[in-house]
Amino acid sequence: MRLRHAQFYGRFDTRCDVAGFSLARLSAQTPAHEVAPHEHEDGHFIVVLAGRYRSSARGVSELLGPGDALWNPPGTRHQDRFVDTQGRFVALSLPAQQAADLALQDGGARRLGAAAQHMAQGLALQPVALDLGGLLQIEDRCRQLCALSQPRPPQDLREPREPAWLRRCMEQLVDECEQPLRLAALAAAAGVHPVSLSRAFRRHYGLSPGRLQRRALLNRAARRLRDGQAIADVAAQLGFADQSHFTRLFRAEYRCTPAAWLAGFKTF
Repeated sequence: MRLRHAQFYGRFDTRCDVAGFSLARLSAQTPAHEVAPHEHEDGHFIVVLAGRYRSSARGVSELLGPGDALWNPPGTRHQDRFVDTQGRFVALSLPAQQAADLALQDGGARRLGAAAQHMAQGLALQPVALDLGGLLQIEDRCRQLCALSQPRPPQDLREPREPAWLRRCMEQLVDECEQPLRLAALAAAAGVHPVSLSRAFRRHYGLSPGRLQRRALLNRAARRLRDGQAIADVAAQLGFADQSHFTRLFRAEYRCTPAAWLAGFKTF
């Protein structure tokens, strides 16, 4: 059996998606004897929140408990289940190509080392964000977790703190994501050159001001879809040319269509 992106045995309690990463908290609902051997098309981290968790993946033979974390590369064949009832866990998924780009394909399934496990625990306990500022923070921590989980992690992951003026620019773009981007005016208000503003965005957030604003708009669309609004209505309200245009941009950001994204919240 091959499971799709961000699909797991269990009931989704909360979920957020950013830059290809899908972070979800789940409750184990399927009895252990009903969990079939399977693989996932994407890679994923598992952090145990409650209960005792066992995986048959080669390289992960221990019985894991609360706080323990592991990494399963894309295509890892396993049969994971909770020994106890009422198990809870956090799953962080990323597409196969993204796992390859982040040097996570090698090394096989494995329990995380101390530094990566500490990062995974913090990520698992962080409130699931609904605003772009929170999502950017989650994205940054996801990338740090991936770096720490590489077979040979880098020695220094520290980045300079974002300046206050840059944070204000980011928050303004998020708040005004339905308005046209006025980069020159934004830079003038911050007292910097537009080129400096764009470079700072890429250095601290990993994307341009325009891309960040579009992500904020799609994040707003995702929230409205979660609230029960129709896909066509959301596309019209937020100024997309039509539903197909909205779907194309949504797929580029979330790696799936709006309908498939909503289906990801259903119990497997």
